[in-house]
Amino acid sequence: MIRGLKVALILFGAISILTGLAFIFVPYELGSMFGFEEGPGYVPHFLASLGVCFIAPAVFLIAAARDPLRHISWVKFAILWTILAVVAGLYSIVKGYVDFGQAGMGIILDAVFAVAFLALYPWRAARGSQ
Repeated sequence: MIRGLKVALILFGAISILTGLAFIFVPYELGSMFGFEEGPGYVPHFLASLGVCFIAPAVFLIAAARDPLRHISWVKFAILWTILAVVAGLYSIVKGYVDFGQAGMGIILDAVFAVAFLALYPWRAARGSQ
């Protein structure tokens, strides 16, 4: 179970780092891949800031994967991050900001990781270590 959690944390961290780098270095290409029109000139700045917000915690999630019990707060952070990302994505669809074709892949990916993190969370061991 711990081994699976380690793998999930590393995989999620690596995907988040790659996403963050894409937001920084190829924002227009990433946007067009998801069906967004090219926005105003300041959009790349906001996307680069968002990219940093993906990369920084992802580095710590990968580091926490070495010993998830010792860094259980980072595991909890990953659970919260993925659940909130699913909620925010679904809210954006409901409000009409985006359609499922634009946000669906992210929602599904975050939902899969949320389920994996919850399923692999070391409930008994974490309770004993606190």
